Amino acid sequence: MKTKMKTKMKTKMKTKMKTKMKTKMKTKLVLSLSALTMIFTACETAEPLPLDCMSIENGTAIIDDCGDCHKFTAYNYVTHAVREVNDTTTEALGDNEMFASPNNPMNTLWNASCTDCDGILNGVAVVDSCGDCQGAYIYNMVTHDPNEIVMLGGDTTGASAILTNGQVIILPEDDGNPYWNSCK
Repeated sequence: MKTKMKTKMKTKMKTKMKTKMKTKMKTKLVLSLSALTMIFTACETAEPLPLDCMSIENGTAIIDDCGDCHKFTAYNYVTHAVREVNDTTTEALGDNEMFASPNNPMNTLWNASCTDCDGILNGVAVVDSCGDCQGAYIYNMVTHDPNEIVMLGGDTTGASAILTNGQVIILPEDDGNPYWNSCK
């Protein structure tokens, strides 16, 4: 009887050992597969970088209010020479150079080709909430005579040269402009 018990115990122990070994093997296999999956996933190519308005990948060019695309520039503050650059991270600046953003207030090309609703290049006329294109006009602040109103539209070029005493130029969105948003 003792022999039978010993044999049964040995068999049970062998079975337990085999089960433990199978479990360990399965665990190792799962871990190996997981590691391989992570390695292959890490080698995948990244998403392409976005294009700027000059079609340069991850470039710095931006669009102004007129719809024109402008690149960053390298500006030489001694000679005032300007050159366009595609990428500010890899571009090597020369002596006395600095990067200048296209929308820098000193950039005369930024928003230089916009037309107003009257079709005037860089004019002042704008559309009000009624959908009407409103321009500037000359108004006499002394006489307040409506017969003296001179409609300028979007072109105020040279208008200040023809003003007489008491006359001012009223811009479309001015608080004192009775025509602005006067839907009728």
